Amino acid sequence: MQASQAVIILLLVANLVATVWFGLNDEPVTIATQTQTEKTAEHELPAVITYEVRDRLYNRFVRAFNAKDYDALYDMFGPGAKAQFSKELANAEFQKLTKYFHSVEGGGFTYSELSGTQGNTKVYILNYAVTFPKSSELGTSGTLKITVAVQGGDYQVYGIRINAG
Repeated sequence: MQASQAVIILLLVANLVATVWFGLNDEPVTIATQTQTEKTAEHELPAVITYEVRDRLYNRFVRAFNAKDYDALYDMFGPGAKAQFSKELANAEFQKLTKYFHSVEGGGFTYSELSGTQGNTKVYILNYAVTFPKSSELGTSGTLKITVAVQGGDYQVYGIRINAG
């Protein structure tokens, strides 16, 4: 039961960050009413989110997660996310995740989703298939989701989530 609570808490933190971010901007959020499959099929990642960027984000996460370097994990977040929650809160959540998943053994980018837009900011979810060791309390496979906000030629990380299964 505690493992699921940790995942739920992390999801709530990510949701809070996204909610506050969208609340800080003056323009209403525009989200297409298409199905998720249609949204995924119709968009391309912006030029700033190259293969190298996707790979670098994944590798940075795995190195910090496996080393239990919670400060480095917090430092992955952009200023918009950091303004919404403290390093201590993030570190506590990452500690819970490493307690249940232990480490990430392997994985790679699978696909991206356009989550929404607000003004000139587009939010994408980068999905990575990952594997965990047999000692993981939540199974040996899952998904790493890194949420990025893209504005012009810049991006920042809004959220990081690990799902089992």
